[in-house]
Amino acid sequence: MLTKTSPKEIEMHTNFANSPTDEKLLNGPVSDSNELSAFKYILIIVFSILIKVLQPLAIQNSKDSDGEYRYNESTMVLLVEIVKLVFCSLVFYIQYKSAPYAQRSELHNLTLGQSLHFLVPAILYAASNTLVYIGMSYISPAFFHVFGNIRILTAGILYRIMMKKKQTDIQWLSMILIAAGALLSSTNDKKGDSKNPILGFVFIMTMTVFSTSASIYTEKYFKKTQGVSIFFQNVVLYLYGIVVNILILTFRQGSDKGVFDGFDSAGFLVLLVQSTMGVSLSFIFKYLDNIVYVISLVVSMFLTALITTIFTDFSFSMNFITALLVVTIGIYFFYRSKIFEKFEIDERNALL
Repeated sequence: MLTKTSPKEIEMHTNFANSPTDEKLLNGPVSDSNELSAFKYILIIVFSILIKVLQPLAIQNSKDSDGEYRYNESTMVLLVEIVKLVFCSLVFYIQYKSAPYAQRSELHNLTLGQSLHFLVPAILYAASNTLVYIGMSYISPAFFHVFGNIRILTAGILYRIMMKKKQTDIQWLSMILIAAGALLSSTNDKKGDSKNPILGFVFIMTMTVFSTSASIYTEKYFKKTQGVSIFFQNVVLYLYGIVVNILILTFRQGSDKGVFDGFDSAGFLVLLVQSTMGVSLSFIFKYLDNIVYVISLVVSMFLTALITTIFTDFSFSMNFITALLVVTIGIYFFYRSKIFEKFEIDERNALL
């Protein structure tokens, strides 16, 4: 578990069912899934789906009848960072004590100048995590999930511009399909939970740009510190994140909500889900391959839409159903080669 990787590989922040990081979105993680039993593999899929479904539903459930959050959103983001900091600190302590004495200094060999690079993604992540709540104020969980797939398009464009990483023509076409499906879903909402879907999508789109940029910055500048423990890197990242979020919280104290007002059972459920997503998925991704991600992504989209329909005024329309199908097809084509590789399918014998 304690491999030397970049900090972003453990940084499963709250973004889009705090999805895998954008590098994994595009290329996929190294998979050890062939070493897993069928039961554990299925368990990982179920857990991934559960986390992805719970995030937007828990956030939606934490709003009052007027659509306002009962708690201070900046406080929530800060508390999530604190929980993740505590967890990574404990794991780093265990790693440090377990390492040979001569190797311990390497685990935290990070200069002040190197650590300052963590401040940039900390600011970007703080902004994107706050925008999750703002965006969810205007759209329903079902739309949140569907439009969240625009992250794949954002990652593809930013990686091409900033990292000069090329995608295949099929992947570019699939990204266009995903974007088209996401935009098509926005034409559905004539009633229901979404107060202003267009404004919500603007916030969510801005959030994906911030979070993706943070991931790319992390990858580009933190590889030079790969010898440092992944958990220590995250401790530093979360410390900067806490400082940034304290400043945001201080700046927003002109609102009517106190720092800890409104933290009822629904609020603590959001804290639990967000923290779990930010920490546990980092371990799951040691074994998670593209196929698990694709399955959990698609199934969670449909489950969230179904649950939203059952428990809210949201209703399926032909536009939304079409959008779901278009996005699903786009995701399939984006990961098509990985799916064929996983199941050893000869492309010449495939139906699509």
